[in-house]
Amino acid sequence: MNEFDSRFIEHEGVRLHYLSAGTGPLVLFYHGFPLFSYAFFLQMRALAKHYHVVAIDGPGINLSDKPKALKAYRLPSLVAQIDALARTLHPDETFDLVGHDWGGALAFAFAQDRPERLKHVVSINAPAANQLIHLLLHNKDQQQRSRYMWSMRTGKTHDWMIGNNGHDLWQQAYSKFRGLPHYTERVDATFRQGLAQPGAIDGGINWYRANIPPLDQMTPTDAWPSATAQTPVPAMLIWGEDDDTFVPEFINDLPRFASNLSVRRIAGVGHTPMLEVPDLVNRYLLEFLAC
Repeated sequence: MNEFDSRFIEHEGVRLHYLSAGTGPLVLFYHGFPLFSYAFFLQMRALAKHYHVVAIDGPGINLSDKPKALKAYRLPSLVAQIDALARTLHPDETFDLVGHDWGGALAFAFAQDRPERLKHVVSINAPAANQLIHLLLHNKDQQQRSRYMWSMRTGKTHDWMIGNNGHDLWQQAYSKFRGLPHYTERVDATFRQGLAQPGAIDGGINWYRANIPPLDQMTPTDAWPSATAQTPVPAMLIWGEDDDTFVPEFINDLPRFASNLSVRRIAGVGHTPMLEVPDLVNRYLLEFLAC
């Protein structure tokens, strides 16, 4: 990670780690779970020639603080943390926000809550956060696909994930990337180090504890900023069509939550296009952000 500056910002008592490189307009990247900021290292390399690229570790993740109280992990707090970082780095300037998985759902939520702050918003393989609540309430297939969101909070699945200092989770979660030419042993070791940080796995699970209630307790009021919030910010969804985390039907309904939407579908690619086909994702990002 020496190619990126490693820095910290504190917001409302929570110290958050981020990686930074390049100069120019700000592009901020936000990871999903069990990934962290380094998940975008290939995008940061490509975009740093034109932009100031920043990838943040959310609360509970990697080198960021891991508060026990769930408030820091709730969507309003995550949005405020992003805005605070962007204003610190580029005061009074709008910026681009790119997220994957949880980070993609969060990016849409930010764009719905604070559209005036963004030039563009990009989600990689994720619906909007409020759309996800709708899917969980109404789509049986999505409920089945999302069982992990509840099962990993306690019990055998939780114990397996945190056991052996996260080694088994790392072996499983990153196995699909091993053998790719850009996924070297050094990169693999960096991801191992991120998951091995004390409390980092439970910190990631806290995002689900804070924002996804048990299904039998969930209502439309759990959607944030609201069940019907949408954004006019120019938006792009990059979708690996072999994704098994989210039902693809959400794409047809996504314009209800992001009205100025374009979609880039990638056949034969799974849930993590930025690591599976980085050159193509980088091209899509550079083209879209330049508009």
